[in-house]
Amino acid sequence: MISGIVFILILVGGAAIIIWYLKSFYAERANRAEKAEEHRSKHGGEYILEWNGNLASGAPDAEFGKLVVEVSKKRGDGAAHFYEKGLVLEKKRLPYSEIKDVIFVAATTDTKFTLKQAARDMGVLWIYPKKGATIGLREMSYQFDNEIMEKIKQGLGF
Repeated sequence: MISGIVFILILVGGAAIIIWYLKSFYAERANRAEKAEEHRSKHGGEYILEWNGNLASGAPDAEFGKLVVEVSKKRGDGAAHFYEKGLVLEKKRLPYSEIKDVIFVAATTDTKFTLKQAARDMGVLWIYPKKGATIGLREMSYQFDNEIMEKIKQGLGF
């Protein structure tokens, strides 16, 4: 009898914790979407990367405008190009109007002794398009700078 009551209390408590977590997750997501919409309305309905720092040197894109930030790969040729109105990553072209969310996980500067620590402390900028696969700019592959990645996230309004 008592073990049944304890089991029911554990189930109810677990359900309450899951519901609380999901509500807070979706509230934060809605808040980021609202900020992005405010950002868009400031620019006359266009999704534009706001940037206060120095602009990258490079040719403008016919569709996305001037080059704002370039994040180079660590090995080999290639880079992620953030233009005024869109992102070009290898063969992917993504206008900012097609982004539904951007999340930044900062890289830690602690010394990493194992592969597990390196993977856990790796920085990544997650870009969630409305359609298609998620894009992740990872510290493992790109010249990662926490400050620049945070500015990109905020410059997109998220």
